[in-house]
Amino acid sequence: MSSKEMPSSDKEKLTKEEKAAKKARKEAKAAKLAAASAAPRQSPRLQAMAAAEAIPGSKALSADAFREEHAISGSSELPDPVQHIDDAPFDARLRSALRAAKFTAPSPIQAQAWPVALAGKDVIAIAKTGSGKTLGFLFPAFSAILPKLPLGQGVGPLALVMAPVRELAQQIQVEAERFGAAVGIKSLVVYGGAPKGPQIGALGRGRPALVVGTPGRLNDLLALANPPVTNLNACGYVVLDEADRMLDMGFAPQIDKIFQLLPSKRQTLFFTATWPREVQQLAKSYLSPNAMQIFVGGADTKLVANKSVTQKFEQLTPAEKPERLMKVIMEQPADAKIVVFCNTKADCAKLEADQKRLGRGTCAIHGDKDQWERERALQAFSSGKAPIMFATDVAARGLDVRGVTLVINYDLPQGDDGVENYVHRIGRTGRAGATGIAITFWNDRVDKRQGAKLAALLADAGQE
Repeated sequence: MSSKEMPSSDKEKLTKEEKAAKKARKEAKAAKLAAASAAPRQSPRLQAMAAAEAIPGSKALSADAFREEHAISGSSELPDPVQHIDDAPFDARLRSALRAAKFTAPSPIQAQAWPVALAGKDVIAIAKTGSGKTLGFLFPAFSAILPKLPLGQGVGPLALVMAPVRELAQQIQVEAERFGAAVGIKSLVVYGGAPKGPQIGALGRGRPALVVGTPGRLNDLLALANPPVTNLNACGYVVLDEADRMLDMGFAPQIDKIFQLLPSKRQTLFFTATWPREVQQLAKSYLSPNAMQIFVGGADTKLVANKSVTQKFEQLTPAEKPERLMKVIMEQPADAKIVVFCNTKADCAKLEADQKRLGRGTCAIHGDKDQWERERALQAFSSGKAPIMFATDVAARGLDVRGVTLVINYDLPQGDDGVENYVHRIGRTGRAGATGIAITFWNDRVDKRQGAKLAALLADAGQE
């Protein structure tokens, strides 16, 4: 029967039923709203996690699941990792700066190191190069500095970061300036190979709250007494970055001198890519017995290569290498950032000259280059003006440039630390979550001593 044929009494009955149902729905909605307003307010942390769960692919994992997924291990008392930028317990201006820089989530080392450092604990972090460790120690440094600003007259830096080479120190300073500006924290980098005068003036008159430097130049400046340039009396936050490299380079005496000038009550963070016995002993000398250990990416006492880098080896005679290098470079896009490592300064210079004759944008960093030449080369490489860099091992650890897609080992590093240097060379690509390729020119006669160690390294990285 159609509605037109429905008796009037039935129509009236249906209308009454519809009105009753509509009234019931309104009452239910009002009750739901009342219950919601009476419910306890969620903490910002819970709100952030709830928001994350609403975003596909960004659901917060349990702490154990997150660590398992990212191969994080260490001390049994590790706090829960920070999985989302909005959940990071930093000044809101720092979180805004991270978002503005297009950071979507902390890297594994940042996620686990941040809560440990913010709890005031000493930290031993063993992670591969390119893992994001710089922000892993800089952001807690900012949090330690902020409550103590502004600096009074005669007060030295509140935080100190030591790095083995000037190139790495400069890269750390770039990040310190970039994010420190958001909260008004002044920083300064000091290193050898540059005039002391400007550094003395900036350190004394500028009164930076954060100082980044190489151990040798730091000692030079701290030793000045007529008048003293600065002091470490108020420095309560200290970082040793690439501590294994500092030990390799013989900086142990300089580091010891600096620690003698630091307050006994301080927080020390120790970042290293490898964890051999000598490095463990260095950490034991300066850190609390209760320091918390963080291993990321399967790092332990073994040397590990970045699994984001595809490693390739090509069997070549010395006479075949120049032509093969030309071909590999020509196969890459014109704007691809490429680092070519050589064992000698002479090869660096010759190969760079060969590429320049072909009209390619090139630069070089090696021991015969003055500091200003190195800085100019690094700037040209970073900007893409000279996307092909030729380097000796002087740049293997200090070079931190985004977008390097290919590393070529024109020569395999030799000596007892050859494989370790190889790991740090190929670590110039595959950084900050990106992937990369490393091609090594191999010669059985010269390189066979490294064969077994490299085979183990490849196996650990899941490559053949």
